[in-house]
Amino acid sequence: MIPKGADIAQFIRARNRQQSKAFCSPGAQLARRLYRAQHPTEIIALKCMDGRLNLPVITTTPPGVIKPYRNVGGKFDLGWPFFGRLILDDVENAVSNGRRIVVLSTYHFSVGDKHRGCAGFAHNTKKAYESAERLRVQCEDAFGGDHFALYPIVLGIETDKNALIFHGKRARSFDVSKYLEASEEDLHRGLRETYPDMPDRLIDDLMPLVLGNQAYVREWTKHERPVKDLQHKEQIIAVGRGFDWLHLPNNALIIGPYDPRWEDAVATAGKIVLENMRAKRIPEKDGALLLVSAPFMSVGADRGVAIEKALFLGRESERVLRDRVPSIMKKMKVLVGIVDYNTRQFHVLKT
Repeated sequence: MIPKGADIAQFIRARNRQQSKAFCSPGAQLARRLYRAQHPTEIIALKCMDGRLNLPVITTTPPGVIKPYRNVGGKFDLGWPFFGRLILDDVENAVSNGRRIVVLSTYHFSVGDKHRGCAGFAHNTKKAYESAERLRVQCEDAFGGDHFALYPIVLGIETDKNALIFHGKRARSFDVSKYLEASEEDLHRGLRETYPDMPDRLIDDLMPLVLGNQAYVREWTKHERPVKDLQHKEQIIAVGRGFDWLHLPNNALIIGPYDPRWEDAVATAGKIVLENMRAKRIPEKDGALLLVSAPFMSVGADRGVAIEKALFLGRESERVLRDRVPSIMKKMKVLVGIVDYNTRQFHVLKT
């Protein structure tokens, strides 16, 4: 959580240094290598911009294993030029290395209060699920319904308990929160019954997510959480890519630049943060932060293009907020930079 009275930009820079150091530690690096050797399936998660949806944390998997894409409401379309190209690159790279891919098309909701659910769908869980299902079908249409290389599934996330719900065909589903005392064999059987046509390798590589989530939810439910800890309290609007080091539940809205109308998501995020201030869920005097990032993998042109992307996204995001949510600009700080994917280190370009 962001401490009250903290300078948000300074807090985020310090957090990045801490997270980058942890990511680069020998133990973390070896843990990722060992995990990938034991579970070679590539896992892509398509998620809402809601910062509560942190799959590495709620599945206790090493950071850097699950590749995230984020957009408001978890809304994606393979027809979007940039997004479609990125997914195709992911698939081609995985297949070239002899790996299959599981795509997690996610939606989220709250069992305790629908208003703690997905703001991107006006808290309508049915519409959020239907959107995730459309994307699953779209992936099958594009990459083959035989699932030879890519297997898309709809994954629900219940945010009060952070529990995963795996949806199969013909109304099959597997809710981890209902199996908190189940054995590994029973969990494996439940996953297999949900996806009877899934290759054994993929089942085996999804099991760590199930076991990790079982352990996480079991620990989570031991402690009664105050309602205020479950509410939207976002103070950061993060635009771009390369934010998997943040790990700040309820504090950040993360917007990927995939939708050709991505500016709408920035405006929506601005309105959410402004409402959080007005409802006193976050301290208005501390303000908000526009955090902009573009990732790079290597020095040279790749880094150079990332710089231009970050500066562009920063300019456009400020313009959108100034034009469509002008009230928030008096309270908004800006931090623009690039992220080295090899280290997760954030390099500041503009403040």
